[in-house]
Amino acid sequence: MSSPHSRLSLEGSWNIPASRFVLLLSLINTALFNGALYSFLASSLDLYSMSGISIAASIIVIIFMINLLFISTLSTIAPITVKPLFILTALINSVALYYLVSYQVILDKTMLGNIFNTRSSESLELLTPTLFIYIFLLAVIPGVLIFKIRPKPLNRMRIILNFFLIFSISAVFLYANASSWLWIDKHAKLLGGKILPWSYIFNTVRYYSTLSKSRKAPILLPAGAFSDNKKIAVVLVIGETARADNFSLYGYTRKTNPLLQSEDLLVFNKTTACTTYTTASVACMLSHDINEKGYEPLPSYLTRLGADVIWRTNNWGEPPIQVSRYQKASAFQKQCHGKGCMFDEVLLTGIEHAIASSNKQKVLLVLHTKGSHGPSYYSRYPSRFEKFKPVCRYEELSKCTQQELINAYDNTLLYTDYFLHKAIQALKKLEDIPVMLIYASDHGESLGEKGLYLHGTPFMFAPNYQKEIPFIIWRSKALIQVQGTDNKDINQSGVFSHANIFHTIIGALGLKTTIYKRELDVLDKKQGG
Repeated sequence: MSSPHSRLSLEGSWNIPASRFVLLLSLINTALFNGALYSFLASSLDLYSMSGISIAASIIVIIFMINLLFISTLSTIAPITVKPLFILTALINSVALYYLVSYQVILDKTMLGNIFNTRSSESLELLTPTLFIYIFLLAVIPGVLIFKIRPKPLNRMRIILNFFLIFSISAVFLYANASSWLWIDKHAKLLGGKILPWSYIFNTVRYYSTLSKSRKAPILLPAGAFSDNKKIAVVLVIGETARADNFSLYGYTRKTNPLLQSEDLLVFNKTTACTTYTTASVACMLSHDINEKGYEPLPSYLTRLGADVIWRTNNWGEPPIQVSRYQKASAFQKQCHGKGCMFDEVLLTGIEHAIASSNKQKVLLVLHTKGSHGPSYYSRYPSRFEKFKPVCRYEELSKCTQQELINAYDNTLLYTDYFLHKAIQALKKLEDIPVMLIYASDHGESLGEKGLYLHGTPFMFAPNYQKEIPFIIWRSKALIQVQGTDNKDINQSGVFSHANIFHTIIGALGLKTTIYKRELDVLDKKQGG
């Protein structure tokens, strides 16, 4: 005869003891949702050696113990919440596992920040048929089965005793395999970013904790004054996901910058982004010191000191700013004409007029572009820029060959080349106004190298593709005359970063302030470049 506690009830449900139900959920959470972690272990360890087996077993035991502790505690304190919470986390886990496997991301605090700051339109690009298969297999089916189980009776003492018994056995096992802790400690951040659901639970808390601190009123920068009353304008173009490695200006064999190569530009080599994700990188660009947090950003500072600061955006992720005019791309649709108006070009609508008609003598115009944002690279440029073929037209990048992916990405850079060239041509019309254009990307991108895609990998582990960015400056003849340095006199072969942008801009505008660091101004003639 079957046990009265494990038979199928008349209503189509299974009755099992609550203590067994706790163990079952712990095993399911450990086995079902950590495929990305186990794949990483299989590729990083020699699983044919005792050492590799010991490390892998230790990690699995640790994950199981964490799950058992949480589920045992919840079953003892609030048993009614166990099944709904499992079904909810199963849904989130299935989605998270899909992206962990497909894009090799790590769910640390920075990646969670990327996720929470992604706009709905960009989120839709990440929905694929395979994602729904993951949800069905890993969330719907397990959720229905768990829903059918009726854990009876609730014996809290039995749950607690089970936990302490298994905990004791596990502790002895881990102690006996203490040699594995060195490897685990070395890879702790990578491991922690792949364990579900704890990676996104803990790092969500960390992200919002950091965010709450950043929302405090910014610390005002010290007073400053412009050295003269002559009109000068700076246009800062914030690129998105452009990596220097694919710019022909930096030696890439494909001609991805044919128009810019005809311009007299400053092209700064070895430029590194300060992070691999948009929000923090844009904040770095606008900061007087990338190591100091909580201070007012450059646009707010210049606005407070009397400059005309215009922020035009086709993107997102800027820090809280106070500017003269904040304009979204949609505001220019009626004034813009042509197919390019559906892309970054819309930001260029009347830029020369915006500068010339400003009633302020110092102007900063920021153009925050969508650039090469993935995974839908093919949708970031008009069809006439599809020079490199065939292109990847899937958001599920693993369905494309790497060459198709690179082709689509290189087409986005070809369009960026056109965008910057068109901006420069518009600024050349301002013959009597000294003007400068700075272009720098927020971060780079992985295109399948070593199995990595997109960006957002923790900086410590990120490949150079995600960190090395283009940093370019164009100056009008009028500005070159004011500054007294030809392009050949500027050192372009040093080591540069986002830290140079703030000080180069306030140097060009002639702002006298104690926070100005001459050594970070790439155009300062006393630095020899």
